[in-house]
Amino acid sequence: MHLSLAQPGFFFEPCTWQPQVCQKLESHHLVAWSRDVRSRTRFAASLQSYLQTQPSTEVCVLHGRGVLDLDSFCGQLERQIVVDDLARTIDGPRGVVAALRSRSAIPGRPTPRQRVLVWHDADVLERSRPRLFSQIVEAIAGVSAEQEFAGEPGVFVQRAVFLGSERLRDAAGRVGSCFRAWGDEGGVAFWSLVTGLESPPVSVCSIDSLMERVEGLAGTA
Repeated sequence: MHLSLAQPGFFFEPCTWQPQVCQKLESHHLVAWSRDVRSRTRFAASLQSYLQTQPSTEVCVLHGRGVLDLDSFCGQLERQIVVDDLARTIDGPRGVVAALRSRSAIPGRPTPRQRVLVWHDADVLERSRPRLFSQIVEAIAGVSAEQEFAGEPGVFVQRAVFLGSERLRDAAGRVGSCFRAWGDEGGVAFWSLVTGLESPPVSVCSIDSLMERVEGLAGTA
């Protein structure tokens, strides 16, 4: 699996783009970018509304303008995922990785089979703390792949939608970035060893192209 900046066959039709994006999320995380904040907000609001109608789906929304360091990221994550005590670390028994491995259970409701993290303005942290951003993205992608390829297949699917400007698009296209390669400590790519994947499964979507196509086709109807 690899990142594609212009993936063939990844098109949208009016009133059907949400299901098609969800279909893409079955196998990939998504970087969705636009220079226009309103377009990003519109896209995210529509996608979140659609996801919330899907059975056994947990939607976790992270507001990136308030994510400036690990403490603020964890502060938002623990409001979305039920954990006893989230330590301000990436690894460890109470860190971010452990939280992402957990599944929330609400009495009287079925345990979710799918979790989608929607990270608004993800490029804010990428700009201010690029190394931390890479560690968090790798944790999300790594745990997601672990759950699918090293655990019980189909039991729990976890995906992320990273929303941002063209800066996020550029980061996604950069060779060796966290969207295109696993980090290696001491020459060993840990998540590659755990999951068997050579790289994180990530795709890129231009929100502007999506909206222009939808509006154009709607205008000719």
